[in-house]
Amino acid sequence: MRFSSSSCARGGAFVRFAAIVDYVENPSTLRCSGDEDRSTQARRRTALTRAIKAQSDLVIDLAELSWADASLMLDFVLLARRLRAEERLVVLRLPQPQIVALIEMVGLDRLPGVMVERPHTAPVASAPGVPQPAAIARTASVARSASVARTVTVARLRLAHA
Repeated sequence: MRFSSSSCARGGAFVRFAAIVDYVENPSTLRCSGDEDRSTQARRRTALTRAIKAQSDLVIDLAELSWADASLMLDFVLLARRLRAEERLVVLRLPQPQIVALIEMVGLDRLPGVMVERPHTAPVASAPGVPQPAAIARTASVARSASVARTVTVARLRLAHA
């Protein structure tokens, strides 16, 4: 778990808060986890400010985000528009179903230069002679990579014609 420190008014002690939104530069990735709402908005500002300066397409990893309100999605809308002006894409990676519903309700998935990468399910081995789980995982990984490459190409074409 990632932590950030905040100065506390009592005696200069430090309180540790789990980072809900964290930015990593190489590759440009914004990781979101836990519950995110308007009350935690100030804690995500630093990561969002760093993400605006991304020099490549931005991946927003939503796999660990369990709950969010519209304030997070609106921050993503503003971020996507800023990056689109610089011809960069935003990829929303692996959101959980409740987060997908929120993304669709806000309309983030319909913005030019934004794509949602949904989880793919690997086939279940249920009969004799079916490939081993490692082979299934490799096949799913290759299929996912090809799917992402196609989706990025389509998103870039949409961005170019928008």
